[in-house]
Amino acid sequence: MTAAIIGGMDRLQPHYQKTAKKAGYKLKMFTGTENTINERIGNIDLMIIFTNKVSHSARKCALNAAKAENIPVMMCHSCGVSTLKECLEKRDCPLRGK
Repeated sequence: MTAAIIGGMDRLQPHYQKTAKKAGYKLKMFTGTENTINERIGNIDLMIIFTNKVSHSARKCALNAAKAENIPVMMCHSCGVSTLKECLEKRDCPLRGK
């Protein structure tokens, strides 16, 4: 399974990767400043948007890409490693932000 993080903190990327690997996910990370997220997202099973670390235009672009490909989206205000862990563990629960 592959998940994509939109937003987040660059310095936490190794910790995000480690957490995702423990949960059985391969992780793609976009800092939220890219304008071509929808072109680079690829084949993913889950999109997680950290709303406190992403631009409005990047969030909108990511949501449009997710909607076009019918990808589940979770939006969380916090961008900590524990928040990522919670999102990956609750993947089967009703998704927030959709």
